[in-house]
Parts: sequence; C-alpha cells; structure tokens
Amino acid sequence: MSKVSFHYNFKKDAWSWVLFAKNNELWGLNWKDQISFIPDELLKKIIKKDKKSARFLVYNHLISHPKKKLRQLVIKEELIFVEKTWEKIEKRFFKRMERVIQKPIFNNHFKCYLTSAFMCPYNEKEKWFMISMWHSVPKSITTICHEILHLQFLHYYKKYCRKFLSKEETEDLKEALTFLLNTDFNDLILCEDSGYPHHKKLRCKLEKVWSQEKNFNKFLDRAIEITKGEKGSGAFK
Repeated sequence: MSKVSFHYNFKKDAWSWVLFAKNNELWGLNWKDQISFIPDELLKKIIKKDKKSARFLVYNHLISHPKKKLRQLVIKEELIFVEKTWEKIEKRFFKRMERVIQKPIFNNHFKCYLTSAFMCPYNEKEKWFMISMWHSVPKSITTICHEILHLQFLHYYKKYCRKFLSKEETEDLKEALTFLLNTDFNDLILCEDSGYPHHKKLRCKLEKVWSQEKNFNKFLDRAIEITKGEKGSGAFK
C-alpha cells in the first residue's frame, strides 16, 4: 500500500516562495494576497534575480530569520498532527482513488513537505507536494488528497489529454477534476475542495457529467470535449 511521509526542508520552502513570487497567473486568485507574507524589499530582489539566485536569497532569509526556532517548533508540531490525522484515512483514500480513477496508485511513496508560503505546489517529476503551515489540519488533509489526485491523473492521463488539449487546457482540466474530492471522497475530508475561481464553471459542468457517468475513462472523453468548449467560450478569462 502506498504511503505519505511528512518533512520540512529549507531549500524546498525557498523554492516554493520563488515559484509564486515569479508567477502572477494564479487562475483568478489575487497574486498580491498570495505573496503578502514576503517582505516588500525581499520580493523586489526575488523578482529581479533569476530563479536559482532568488532561491538562494530566500534560503538565506529563512535560515537567518530571527523567528527561525519558533517556526521550526510550530512546523514540527503541525507535521505531527497532520501525519496522525492522515494515517486514519490513508488506506481508505488510496483504495478509493484506485476505484474512482480506475488505475492502481502509481507510486509507493509520496513525500509531503510543509511550506511557510500560502500556496501549495507539487513536483510531478519527483512525486512530492506541499502543504502550508498557515492552514488548518482539515485544510491540509484536503490539500494532500488534492495533490495526490493531480499526480495520479497526470501519470496516467496526461499524454492522452495532450492528444486533444493544449498544455494550458490540460492544466485547466487537471485542476477542475478535484471536484471529485467533494463528490466521491467527502466522507474522508472535512474541508471542501473549492478549486480556483477561473475553473468554477468548468467544475460545475464536469460534476454534472460525472453524476451521470461514473466510468472514468468514458467520463474523461466527455470532460475533454467540455474543457475545449469552455476554453473557446472565454470562461477562464
């Protein structure tokens, strides 16, 4: 059975800060709100530097921060609570995921890192993802489910989707598909998966189709058609 292990890493935390500081296309979220934890002077320097130099800059900021020890204490305690909670649903979640997506879990070991940023990215190649230290335990549990669903979908269906959808459209579909957490995993999570503002209409349409067609492979073909239609209608603008 697949497992999730929980960690904190300064370099990965710095990576997360830089990722969002340099990306203001957040599917309808307010970029300034999402990076408001970064001091203004540091943000200016991050934006000016290349990604590698910016990550080094943030790393030094994190390890020399006057509240470093307090942050580490909070992070340690948060990871303990999240891990204990996740253990209660882990087996059921992975079994449910296999049934819904109609594929075995592709990876035996997922790594979950805590970030001091507000948003929670993932690394498709290395099969790890993040939760935020600022989120509640229920929110973090939903985030774990959200990110594993992304990785599972991309592993099995990304190439197929790219036959019909652009890279951007495939990303839209991937994000919208997390409505499944609210319909088929709602007994395992306390915090609803709301997705991004730009995908609200697409999520609603996909959920309606899913209620009629529970075979994921058949559903996916209809989902691809809907995603192309939504893109053409300007629903994501």
